[in-house]
Amino acid sequence: MTPNRTALRSYARLASARRQGGAIIAFAAIALSLVVIMLSITDIGFLYYYKREYQKAADLAAMAGARKLVSPVTGLRSCADNATPAAADNAARNLGTKPYALQVECGKWTPSASTAAARLDTSVVDDELDAVRATISGVPPRFLPFSQTPTLIASAVALADQALAQLTIKSTVVAVDTDRSTLLNGVVGGLLGGSVNLSVAAWNGLLDTNINLLSYLDALALDLGVDAGNYDEVLGADVTLGQLLSVAADVLQQGGGTGDITAGVGGLNDLLALGLPGFDPLIHLGDLLNVQTGTPEAGLDTDLNLLQLVQGSVQLASSACAVCANLPISLPGVVGVQVRAKVIEPPQLSAIGNPALAAADPMGPDRIYVRTAQVRTLISVDLPVVGSVLSTLNALLSNSVVSGITTTVNDLLSLNLVGLLSSLSCVIYCDIQRDVTDIQILPSPRLDINLDAGSGEAHVSDYACDDEGKSLTAPTTTAVAQLRIGKMGDSAEDAADQVFASAAAPMVEPVALLDIGSQRIRYQCTLLLICWTEWQTAGGTWSNNQADAQRTAFSGGGIGLKADVPVAGGTSTPVYTDPPVGGLPNIGEAPAWQSVSSSGIVSSLSSTLSGLSLEFYEPTGSGGIGGSGLGSVLYLVGSVVNTLVSTLQGIIDAALSPLLDPLLDVLVSGLGIDLDKVDVGGNLSCDGGGATLVD
Repeated sequence: MTPNRTALRSYARLASARRQGGAIIAFAAIALSLVVIMLSITDIGFLYYYKREYQKAADLAAMAGARKLVSPVTGLRSCADNATPAAADNAARNLGTKPYALQVECGKWTPSASTAAARLDTSVVDDELDAVRATISGVPPRFLPFSQTPTLIASAVALADQALAQLTIKSTVVAVDTDRSTLLNGVVGGLLGGSVNLSVAAWNGLLDTNINLLSYLDALALDLGVDAGNYDEVLGADVTLGQLLSVAADVLQQGGGTGDITAGVGGLNDLLALGLPGFDPLIHLGDLLNVQTGTPEAGLDTDLNLLQLVQGSVQLASSACAVCANLPISLPGVVGVQVRAKVIEPPQLSAIGNPALAAADPMGPDRIYVRTAQVRTLISVDLPVVGSVLSTLNALLSNSVVSGITTTVNDLLSLNLVGLLSSLSCVIYCDIQRDVTDIQILPSPRLDINLDAGSGEAHVSDYACDDEGKSLTAPTTTAVAQLRIGKMGDSAEDAADQVFASAAAPMVEPVALLDIGSQRIRYQCTLLLICWTEWQTAGGTWSNNQADAQRTAFSGGGIGLKADVPVAGGTSTPVYTDPPVGGLPNIGEAPAWQSVSSSGIVSSLSSTLSGLSLEFYEPTGSGGIGGSGLGSVLYLVGSVVNTLVSTLQGIIDAALSPLLDPLLDVLVSGLGIDLDKVDVGGNLSCDGGGATLVD
């Protein structure tokens, strides 16, 4: 039977409809799942948005309450009457119709407590209140009706009417003349890896100009693309020295400074025009200026000296470079001198923050701490062994001092002098070989002078703001230096590589004063009693020229001289007080300066040559006493050696004196370091600018 075609077509249509219906259901399920996922994501984002809004509102409410904690009319502290209404009004204005509840607590802030709850002691009486905690909670609306609705909580603590303290460490430069300008050009140019030629007027312009820190940070934030007011990010951002100087010039031109603005900007532009390699390293301004986290803008409205900012920035850039700087410094009457320097640790010129937090942990994360730079300087010099000095050495070689040493050494080591050999009588034929002494005084006249100038530093340890006045306590230590004189490498370049390889103390070997060496000679006579003397060369052959002879250094020992002398610093605890009126200025005013002088540092480092010590070289020869120690040889000579060493010390002292004084000048004038004292300025504002977020 033939199937009914109409029935078949109806069945096909029904099957097709069923298949289409199944596909629609599947697609609908997938679409619904996507909608749920998207709503969930939106829901999570909405929760995050509310959490952020609640936290921002809690921060602002805590600060608003802290600012109003003290009544401007009565001067009384009250949580219920002052802080709570101010916090509630602030929260209402910031959250509007968003669902929230506000809790305001007041107490005394104790930063050393171990938990957040304990850090705010709410049990104190009104007179002791100094902080406000604002806690905002709320249940935000949800997109998904079947999801849970968690309660979001945000909290913040702000300190009220907190004091702000500032320490500043000052360069000793008070004026720049032609000589000092030349020195500054050499030092700054050397640290930047190029040549600087600023005029006396330009240097004095930098010295006589101050820049406003708040204006400077705001302009730097704009240049870096950082949100205004985010000073922590500005201080921690990667910048170049060129950026720091360029922004400083712009700020001064826009009125953000005082003093000789025209000359100061001219000095900055002269530096910027040089395009030196040292402009490239990325540095952080926060390594130079320490601003405590949470410091209000009012605390940044203070001035910095432009020359100190330039010096500190250059030293900061130099410390970021791997190589040391060659300083083009010439010393009158001395040739063959190379001066190098490297900043091991950059300075920290100024520090601002809450002294209560600093006093709780003076060297902790909230410290208010300043320091000068730690600098390593190396002078490699060829001693001027010419003229009268050379005549003195020649006289030493021929006088009784040396002959006394020679006689003693020959007796002990069984060495013979050429003169003794030539006096031997020969019958028929002679062929006598002997080792003879060959004494050299100051055989290598090159020596190295290394001066490590450690940081002079100060920090806030205590403060007071009460009815009797205000005070700021700042323990201060002057720079502790280490002077080393001797041999630190086989050449000036090698010495630089060794000394600047790391921040660790370099190794110092003594400079040889007396080298008791030996040479091999042969004395021969023919049958005709014709006699001559020959010297053995390095190749084992014989020569009648003593200049060709091979010499064994220190075969009979020797004496070296070196110094590794600590230069003690001074420590004191200055207390800045007010009264007397004006004795402790507020933030933004000229600081009150106090100096801490060192107890062991004198104006000239050459006086430390009294610390030069003798080093004895062991004999390397096989004859006589062998390796039993040079001391047993030279001590037998007695006053003979003392005379020699005393004479040589006088020669070296005369050579070092003109080197060490300019070295001190380099540190003081060029790098802003003073080994004799530290000048630290103090400022304290007891009202501090309002409120500071602390938790």
